[in-house]
Amino acid sequence: MQLPARTPKLAVRLLAGLAPLSFMVGATLNAQPKQNPLPAPAPVPVQPDAGKNGADKYADVGPELSLAECIAIALERQPSLKAVKESAAATEAGYRALSNFGTASTLISPDVEIRKQQAKRGLMATSAEYQKLHNEVVQDVTRLYYNSVYAKQQLQLADRVVFRIATLVAVAEAFLKETPAKDLGDFNLGKLQFMQSGLLDAKKLQASARIGRQKALAGLREVMSVDARTFPFQVKDKELPIMSQKEPLTSDRVVELALERRPELVLAAAGVDAFRLEVYAQGKIPFKRVVPTLASGADIKAKEIPQANRGTDYRPGGIIPEMPAQLVGSKFDRVCRAMAFARRAESVYEKAYYLIKLEAQIAYFDFEVASERLAYSILQFKLSKEIQENARASAEIVKSKDQLVQAEVIAARAQSEYVEAVYQYLLALAALERVTAGGIHPEFPDR
Repeated sequence: MQLPARTPKLAVRLLAGLAPLSFMVGATLNAQPKQNPLPAPAPVPVQPDAGKNGADKYADVGPELSLAECIAIALERQPSLKAVKESAAATEAGYRALSNFGTASTLISPDVEIRKQQAKRGLMATSAEYQKLHNEVVQDVTRLYYNSVYAKQQLQLADRVVFRIATLVAVAEAFLKETPAKDLGDFNLGKLQFMQSGLLDAKKLQASARIGRQKALAGLREVMSVDARTFPFQVKDKELPIMSQKEPLTSDRVVELALERRPELVLAAAGVDAFRLEVYAQGKIPFKRVVPTLASGADIKAKEIPQANRGTDYRPGGIIPEMPAQLVGSKFDRVCRAMAFARRAESVYEKAYYLIKLEAQIAYFDFEVASERLAYSILQFKLSKEIQENARASAEIVKSKDQLVQAEVIAARAQSEYVEAVYQYLLALAALERVTAGGIHPEFPDR
């Protein structure tokens, strides 16, 4: 088929000069049993008019920081970690103060030896709390780091697709305007509007990726406790990395690692011991009617407790431990109340146990979903590439460019979903690392 005689020559040159989108599926790794291989994200060329005077519109300023360097900065500067360190220092100072009391002090305070044991549990609890927050900061940095890389890849894809479809729409508009009705064939205003709708779809992806990248970088700077003006930097990775979980995983194995290693269980166990010791401490003081408890020296309710969520995803909340700053009454009455609070602490531990078990199971199921979704995204991407190539082969005249736009939109959507699937896979690995407290250690690049 030949172009109609009135087709603008400029339009012909534009169509002939359009570079195809570079959609490629990268090489895959050998998967372990029950593990899906993860191919490299497809590189997307930058739009020719990416910036003024040829400048790269995706260029950042400042030194490049790897994931490991971002994590190191966050662990050093994050105020939440500093606050926990100070709490640990205060607990340690209190323990040293109690240790200075000798045997003679038991004549004045018969419960002093038990308070020393409670202070040791306090040291265990603060250490566990610090490790818990440490694990969360590592996951936050990993998530936000790769979120920024993911958003940049999506933005590059969107810019390229917008440029190509906008050019096709411009050609179609010129063709519809300048070609007599008898030469239009089956091309009409409705098909032009369909092409314009595809362009708007691509622009929506472009806007989401642009804002998403800025949000990810803002969150990364927050967890690293740095300012964009005084501490400019750029992430080292230019595309999402190839990752494959080498060790075969099962739900039972993930749960086992979580229950063995999670600091939250150490924290809850230390609380149980400290509350049980309170029963003995109250029993050591027979004649006083008002006796301070372990809560008089620390706010045990300040520990972070998971909040319940009754929305789409079931997420039960934890139980808050209770202990008044002092117990009032006879020795018998005070011991009975202390025993009740100790039994409540046992329930706190039991609830924490099941919450961690549930969280580990959900993290494993999320990983399975991410793996399967990635496998399907690869197949869908290959199929969309064939659709795109077939449309290009048959779209020799302007009248059929609406089909080419549709193929470009389908291919762009498949590419976008493929990159997102890679991103979700990385997030699932990072979540497994946190819920198992490092029992599963993904080999992220440069970490």
